[in-house]
Amino acid sequence: MGLLTLIFSLTGLAYAASCGLFFVHLTRGKESAVRGGTRLLAAAIATHAAYLAGDFLLENRDPTADIYQVLVLLSLLISVAFLLSMRRARLSVLGAFITPIALVLFLSAGLRGSVPPVPEGVRSALLPVHIAVNVLGIVAFALAFATAVAYVIQEKLLRSKQVVGTFQRLPSLDVLDSFGLKLVTIGFPLFTLGMVSGSFWAVKLGGDPTHLTTGQGFAVLAWVFFAGVLLSRAAAGWRGRRAAIGTMLGFLCSLAALGGYLLRSAGGS
Repeated sequence: MGLLTLIFSLTGLAYAASCGLFFVHLTRGKESAVRGGTRLLAAAIATHAAYLAGDFLLENRDPTADIYQVLVLLSLLISVAFLLSMRRARLSVLGAFITPIALVLFLSAGLRGSVPPVPEGVRSALLPVHIAVNVLGIVAFALAFATAVAYVIQEKLLRSKQVVGTFQRLPSLDVLDSFGLKLVTIGFPLFTLGMVSGSFWAVKLGGDPTHLTTGQGFAVLAWVFFAGVLLSRAAAGWRGRRAAIGTMLGFLCSLAALGGYLLRSAGGS
C-alpha cells in the first residue's frame, strides 16, 4: 500500500468514525460523543490536508486539475467550514448531517479514473477562479442543506410534541432558519459567478450554450431552486419549512451536477 493510499484510507476512517459519533450525540445526547466526533473530525481534516498536499507534491496533481481533485478539495472545505461554524451555540449537532456529505464526496474522489487533461483553450488564469467560486458556493449550500434537514426534523418533532430527546439537542427553528438564509445568501452569488464563467468558457470553446450536459442541466436546476428560495423569501415572505425544502432540493441538484461531471469523466467524454 502506497503512502497516499494509506493516508486516504485513514482519512476516510476518521470521517466515518466522526460521523458515527455525531449521530450518537444527536440521538442519545452523549456529550462525550460530540467531543470525540469533533476531535476525529479535526484529525480527518489534518490527514485530508496531508493527502491533498501529498497528491500535489508527489503526484504533481493540481487541486483543480479534474473533477476528482475538486471533490477532494470540496470535501475538505466543507469539513473546515463546519468545524468553524460549530463555534456558534448548539450547532455541533449538525455534524450528524454534514459529516456524511464530506465522507461521501471524499470517497467519491477515490473512484479516480483516466481523466483527459484540461483542453488548452480552457486553461487560463481565470480557470482556478471559476472552480473556486463554484466550490465555495457548494460549501455554503452543503452547510445550508444540513441546517435545512435539521429544521425539517425539528419542526416535525414540535408538531408531534416530542419535546424530549433529539428535540432538546437541535437548535431552535429561528436559529436554523436565520443561519440557513445567511448560508444561501453567501453561496448563491458565488455559484452564479461560477455558472456565468462556465458559460463563457463553453462559448470560447465553440460549444452551443443552449446544449447542456447532464451536469450542467442539474447545475442550472440547482441555481433555479436557490434563486427561488431567495426570491420567495424576499417577495413572498417565505420562511421555515418551504424555504428549507427548497434549499434541500437545490443542494441535491448541485450534488447531481457533480455526479454528472463524474460520469462524464469516467466515460472519457
